[in-house]
Amino acid sequence: MKTFVKYLATLIITSLTLTSAFAQGYKVGDEATDFKLKNIDGKMVSLSDYKDAKGFIVIFTCNHCPYAIAYEDRIIALDKKYKSLGYPVIAINPNDPEVQPQDSFELMKERAKSKGFTYPYLIDEGQKIYPQYGAQKTPHVYILKKEGKKNIVKY
Repeated sequence: MKTFVKYLATLIITSLTLTSAFAQGYKVGDEATDFKLKNIDGKMVSLSDYKDAKGFIVIFTCNHCPYAIAYEDRIIALDKKYKSLGYPVIAINPNDPEVQPQDSFELMKERAKSKGFTYPYLIDEGQKIYPQYGAQKTPHVYILKKEGKKNIVKY
C-alpha cells in the first residue's frame, strides 16, 4: 500500500509540474511569434498585417464564459481608445468547438455582430496559439509592443 501511495504521489507531482511548465507560455520580455488565424469575416489575420501598429492588445476570449461576456464592453472600449494610438485589440477564441459547442465559428460571428465588435475575433483552430501564450482562462490579456520586427510581451 505504501508503494502505491508513493507512486500516486509521484505521478501527481510530476503531472502538476509538467502542467504548470506547459501552461506558463510567454513571459514579459519574450518575443511573441506571429500567427495567421481565421477572422469572423473568413479572412486570415496576422500581426504582420498591421504595418502601422506600435503593438497589440491580444485578448483570449470566447462566447460562453460569463467572465468573458462581462468584459466584452470593456474590450470594445479598449479597442476604441487604443487602436487610434497604435495598439489595436486582437481577440482570439482559444476553445475547441467540439468540446464547447457555444464557441463555434458560426456562433462567434453571431456574437460579434450582436455586440458590435470593433476588432478582429479570430478562432484558434487546432488550439495552437493559446498554449504559446500560456492563456489559461478567458478573458486573458497580453500587451505586445513592436520593437523592430519583433512583438515583445510587455504584460
